[in-house]
Amino acid sequence: MNGRATMMSILLAAAIGLCLFLVKYEVQDLEDELAVMNRSIARDREAIHVLKAEWSHLNESERLKLLADRYLDLGPLETGQFTQESNLDVQLIRRQDETESAFAERIGRALTEGRAQ
Repeated sequence: MNGRATMMSILLAAAIGLCLFLVKYEVQDLEDELAVMNRSIARDREAIHVLKAEWSHLNESERLKLLADRYLDLGPLETGQFTQESNLDVQLIRRQDETESAFAERIGRALTEGRAQ
């Protein structure tokens, strides 16, 4: 009986050792995966920071004003530009024809000026 208990203890210790060995390497693999994910998160955060800086630059009010002045024919509102809601459909149909050609002309001019720079 004593030999049998010793053998069972040795087998149990070997099984526990094997389980610990497998768990150790599984934990190491998970730690490596975590390190990769942390590096990826750090890169993404840096990219977001750069994109936010670019967005801030692109949305600077002075820059937008210069672009609007260059490419859009905007001016102060005149009283003739106001209308009643009931007249909108008629005016929209009439102005759509007028503005489509003007809009296409402005885009063509903007693209031409953009290529020249």
